[in-house]
This record gives sequence, C-alpha cells and structure tokens, in this order.
Amino acid sequence: MHRRYVHAWRTTRQAMTKSPTHLECNPPAEVQSLDLPLEEQSQDDVDKEVTSADMEMICGEYSSDMEHHLHSENVEEQSRAATWEVINSLNESLGSDLEEEAEDDSRDLSLAAELSTWASEHQIKHNALDNLLKLLQRHGHNELPSTARTLLHTPRQLDVKQISGMEYVYFPLTQKLQEALDSYSPDVTELHCLDLSFNIDGLPLYKSSKTCMWPVLCAVMLDPVTIFPTALTSGVSRPTDLGFLEDTVRELGHLMNHGIHYRGRKIKVNLRCFVCDAPARALVKNIKLFSGYFGCDRCEQKGEWFNRVTYQETADLKLRTDETFRNQTQVQHHHGNTPLAHLPIDMVQNFPIDYMHQACLGVMKRLLLIWTRGDRVVRVSASQILEISARLRSLQKCIPSTFVRKPRGLEELERWKATEFRQFLLYTGKIVLKGILPNDMYLHFLSFSVAMVILVCPSLVQQHSKYAKELLNYFVEKGRNLYGKDAFMFENYLQTLKRMVRSGRNPLVQKQTEKNSNCRENLFKEPRLSYNALPSLQST
Repeated sequence: MHRRYVHAWRTTRQAMTKSPTHLECNPPAEVQSLDLPLEEQSQDDVDKEVTSADMEMICGEYSSDMEHHLHSENVEEQSRAATWEVINSLNESLGSDLEEEAEDDSRDLSLAAELSTWASEHQIKHNALDNLLKLLQRHGHNELPSTARTLLHTPRQLDVKQISGMEYVYFPLTQKLQEALDSYSPDVTELHCLDLSFNIDGLPLYKSSKTCMWPVLCAVMLDPVTIFPTALTSGVSRPTDLGFLEDTVRELGHLMNHGIHYRGRKIKVNLRCFVCDAPARALVKNIKLFSGYFGCDRCEQKGEWFNRVTYQETADLKLRTDETFRNQTQVQHHHGNTPLAHLPIDMVQNFPIDYMHQACLGVMKRLLLIWTRGDRVVRVSASQILEISARLRSLQKCIPSTFVRKPRGLEELERWKATEFRQFLLYTGKIVLKGILPNDMYLHFLSFSVAMVILVCPSLVQQHSKYAKELLNYFVEKGRNLYGKDAFMFENYLQTLKRMVRSGRNPLVQKQTEKNSNCRENLFKEPRLSYNALPSLQST
C-alpha cells in the first residue's frame, strides 16, 4: 500500500504539470517502466512496482475526466481537481490501513508486556512460560517471542565478582532509581525529596544445601512503595566481611550529598532507615550479637547472663548516641569498623528495632509457648487451650479480607506465620484470653498489647508514645516476676543432658558418671507481682 501511494503521487504530480493530451500520448517514464518485463526492470523499479491494473484505474479515471472537460474553458483546473480526488481516496484508504496496523501493533505490545508482568508477579517457571509462548504462536500470535528469556528481557551476561567470600553482582543505584521513578505518574517530577529505606538479610535458597543469598534491597518510599535489589550475593555461608556493601554505600553517599537528576530537575535523596533483624543488624554494623553482655545497640549497660539468655535492666541506663558509636567509646560492643559509618546518618536511630522478629515472632510467640507448654504454674489446662482455639476459629467469619490469614487454633501454633502472631497481639488476643488466663497474667499481656497498638498507629504514637514506653518498661520489669527467669526448665535440662555427652561412644554411661548433674531449678520463689503499679489502661 505504501508503494502504491508513492507511485500514484509521483504519477499525478508529473501529470499536473503537463497537458491532458501529453499525458495520453506520453505517460511518464515511471508508468512506461511498468510495461517492461520483470527481468528488464532495475531493482529500484521493482521496489516501486504496482500492478498494471492499478495504474490503468488511476490513468483511466484521469483520462476520462480529461476527455469530458476537453472543450471546457478551465480544462487544467478541472483536471487537477480530478487528480486530487484520486489522491484523497488513496490517502483515506492508506490512512485506515495504517490505523488498523497501528492498533494491531499496540495490541501485540500490550500482550507481550502483560505476559511479562504476569509471569513476574506469579513467579512462572521459564520452562512453563516457554511452552505457553509456543502454544500462543501456534494460535496466531507470531509476534510474541519464543522464549521466556526474550520476553522478560533477561540479560545473558552479568558482571559477577567474588567479594566477601561470595558471588556478587551490583546494580547501579542511580539507574535503578530512575527506572523506578518512571513507573510513577508525571507528578513525581515535582518531588523535592526522595526517601529511601534499605534492607539487608540472609535468604536460604534450598532445603537440601547451605546455599543462601544476602541481597541489599532498596525501597522507594512513595505510594505505592517500589522495592528493587541494588546488590546480590550468593554463597554457602554468610559474607566473610562487609565488602559487599561498599558499592552501595559509595553511590548512596554521592546521592545523599548531590541528589539525583531526573527529567531536568535535581531531587534531594534522604535515607530513612536500614531495616534488619537482630543478627543482620549486628553483621552490617559490625557489633556484638544481641545475646552478648554488651549486645544491646540502644544502651551501654552490661547484661546479666542466665542460662542462654542475657537480661538487661530498664532503669538508670546510659543510652548510645551516634557520636559514641562512631568513636567506639565502648570497645566491648564493637567488632570493628563498618562501611555504613561513611554515610551521613545516625548509626543508632537509623537502625530501628525489627518489629516482626522481636514483637511478633519473638515476645508474642514466646508467651503463647509459655502458656501452652511452660511450667504448670503458668501453663493453662488442656481444656482451656481447646477453649482458646474454639474462640479463635469462631472469629474467622468476622475477620475482613484486609487480613492475610484467618485465625487458627493453638494446635497449629508451630505453623503460625508472623502475620498470625501480629493479629493475635493487636486484635484477637484480648478477646480470646479474657476469662481464661489468670487476671495478673492477662493484665500483663494487655500492657504489651496496648503498647504495641499505640506504636504501630501513626496517629496514636504522636499522642501516647510516652505512655507506650511506660507500658513496655512495666512489661519487661515485671515479666520475670510472673514467669521466672526461665519458664522452660525441662527443655533447658535437656540441653544440660546434651552437654554431658563428650563423645559418640556410650552416651548413657557418660551421663551416669557425670557429677553434679542434679540441676534442680527453684524458679518461682518470688511472689506474684502486684498490679497496683500497672499504668492505667483507661486512657487508651
């Protein structure tokens, strides 16, 4: 159609400059060349070829118009008008065909893009996606690629290095940020400051091997939040040093000092926080673990060791600051230097406490295990466990779809996820435990629950943060009076028996001859605490 249009345009343009009789007798050279055999035409003429029938139609219409107005006073003007009618008709037909082709192309592009997004969101395996693409090609979608690698634009080669004892790949942070900003509305160019958050954590890949990943993830704190990796490491153990952070720290420091240039504007970059669980936070800050004597990354006190657990006090504390951390005034807290100290951030406040691991999978799970499997002084009965489970299941029809999971009974406690512990802590626990737990234990749990409700709510935390702190201090101080320093004395004695084994030969004889193996525990000497000191819960 394109050749036909170009050829007709050239023919009519030449005809407009000649008389009607000249056109009939001596058609343009382009028209004459169409009568030649195919082998006598040049390659250029072949490229412009149109059918003789088409040319006869164009020239015939033109000639008939010329003969009709041969004796008219305005023969030339009328012939031009007839010629332009032919051109307009060709333009209309060509335009409609091009629009249809453009619509087909847009449909093809959207199909490929939607397939790529669908495969990424649902983690479709490449071999399954290859079979799907071949199936679609057999049913007329020849425009789609044949392999998942082409559809997903998977790079064939990556610059893999050996850093920190692991395979390492770095993705330029500036480039990834610009790609992320392209996914937002054009209003994003009006931003004055771009907030970022980072996460560093270990990720086991397989159950049958030790292979794991330690990705460095960046989150763009816009609505919705966009998360992408800026560095990936893979190996059979954790990183041997902190060299895998250096590329990210260097580029992030440059962005924080100079901003990012996006669509002709410079946007300031601000680091909101590093989100890590306790082991990962100790790794990237190069400090002692939380279980050490000086493992607390908020205060400088020395903890009290008791049977695998280090206890800290909550009063008269000397808090850590960014200055004391950078100067390493308490050398027992540090293993060495960290690349993160080169960033203009607060090395204490920019590392928030991990809410999921410490509150949900930590304290809440610990309390449920104590109530169901702890010492008989604090353990609820089997009938009470059944009653709590029945109450939880009865709430399933009342839980809205905004919650990821419905409540399950305590018989499946080992399989509970973090979201289920969070739901119990913030919502259902207050209901299902009332009237079953002893009053002092129930109020102790309530102090923890109300404090967490305040802290996770953006509006409540602004008004009642001081009250939440008082509740948490009370919860920690009085918890050991209720449950003792160790509520799992039988499980801990099993660990004592295990330590008696010195070799794999005759383990029973080793236990029999081990002296001082009578580890009687006298845990609950302290009286039950008085709840007169419990902060009032009426204001919340």
